[in-house]
Amino acid sequence: MADIALPAPPSTSFASLRAAMPRLLPMLTGAALLLGLACRLYAGIDAPLWLDETFSAEIASQPDFAHFLRWALTEMSGPVYYGALFLWEKVAGNSDLALRLPSLALSIAAPLVVLRWGHRDRDVRMLWAAILALSVVGFDSATEARPYALLLLLACLQTIAYVRMIDAPTTRRALAWTSLSALMVLTHYYAALICGIQGLVYLAICRRRAVRTWPALAPLVPMALWASYHLPFVLGFATSDANWYRLLQPEALWLIPLLLTGMSWPGVLLLTGMAAQVTMEARAAWASKARWPYTPGETAVAASGLVALLALLMAGFVVPTFTPRYVLPYIPAIFLGMALWVRRTMALTPLLVPVLLCALLGSAAAQLAGYIRHPEADYRYIFNFELPSRWIAAQRPRRLVFLWDGPTAMIPDPNRHMAAVGSFFLRRDGIDIPVITPPWPRDGDPNLTLLQAAGQEPGTAILWTYDVNIPGTRGRVHPWRIPAIDPRWDCRDFGRGPVALVACIRR
Repeated sequence: MADIALPAPPSTSFASLRAAMPRLLPMLTGAALLLGLACRLYAGIDAPLWLDETFSAEIASQPDFAHFLRWALTEMSGPVYYGALFLWEKVAGNSDLALRLPSLALSIAAPLVVLRWGHRDRDVRMLWAAILALSVVGFDSATEARPYALLLLLACLQTIAYVRMIDAPTTRRALAWTSLSALMVLTHYYAALICGIQGLVYLAICRRRAVRTWPALAPLVPMALWASYHLPFVLGFATSDANWYRLLQPEALWLIPLLLTGMSWPGVLLLTGMAAQVTMEARAAWASKARWPYTPGETAVAASGLVALLALLMAGFVVPTFTPRYVLPYIPAIFLGMALWVRRTMALTPLLVPVLLCALLGSAAAQLAGYIRHPEADYRYIFNFELPSRWIAAQRPRRLVFLWDGPTAMIPDPNRHMAAVGSFFLRRDGIDIPVITPPWPRDGDPNLTLLQAAGQEPGTAILWTYDVNIPGTRGRVHPWRIPAIDPRWDCRDFGRGPVALVACIRR
């Protein structure tokens, strides 16, 4: 009788999978880098510049350093990104593509930097780079003329520097970490949260060895000087009625798995499994029954990222200051922790690596399909001045009346920065006309305010924008109806959903 082939026992299957891992992991990492690159290239690179990008464009287009500095001191983020963009614009110009190319290059560089220098263990480097390349939090920022791609790259470098500093403290290593931390904070102030947590943990773990590296504090001096002058302006938004954010609701907790894995329930299962295993390992190490499998630097950096993320979320339930892109400076530290966990777990469950990376690949592929099939769904098509300005330009306007309708309009604007932002695209197209910015009607009807400011002169254009989801916006109470009041006005709404982008011309 012929022999019957029996299935190999699970241990044999795991051994075969473990043996194949040195070939499988590089293949999956390469696929992740390629798919991540495609997602970045298709994530709205040709979309109109949206509102925040228009601020970047105006800042970068300033004629000299004095004008740039005046703008930088009245912008919400630090000067590092805007200074670099200001210099870049003098070489490449201020077209949409030119302004976005630095972010694209920086976003592509982040996983490559991790792959080359991220960790002494090759598998950890590949896992970390793959997770980072496929993270949805990096896709949109890759094609935004905003600080976030730079912030992500700096956070990757700073995470690498922190692990090395904790595991072997020297002044040189501490100087690398403080320098990168200072650049992060001067790129975006929310980076100060994780940098501060890491600094305290460094002192707690390394103690005297940390104190001996005190000369490395030098880069924090210029950072503190700039922040001491600039932060009062920034904090004024958080402590006044001009805040445009909303308090988080309990359903916002879904952001954690979505931001970290790009998946909902599968992300919950993954994070739950990770938390359970790490908790068991911590208990065993605490009871001296097993050795803690991570170095102090690895433990400190992953914990700092997680604590910073949770602190930011919890603060969002108390103070309206949260938006998902603000988690970017914490993401590299958390992703390194995930990569370390996967690397350790795959020795016991080698199937985890292909399952996890294939799930992340599938999530990113679905995102890419959405970018390709429905490019108009990009939020930048919903909230921009570029499309209405293009229509206004075709009408050959003689002057522009611009109204930014929202609670931030009550902030004094002595330098007429909002007028410059509202007319940026007209001026870029060579249409330099007078711009009128009427006072925001906090208790009135913007339709009447705009008509009064426009007067009776033919060729006058109106650009009025508002988001009905923002409390205090007058357009919530008085939606646009200018032609119904005066039929001599021809108007178009280029917005969608809660956002109105009303462009009008008087015939």
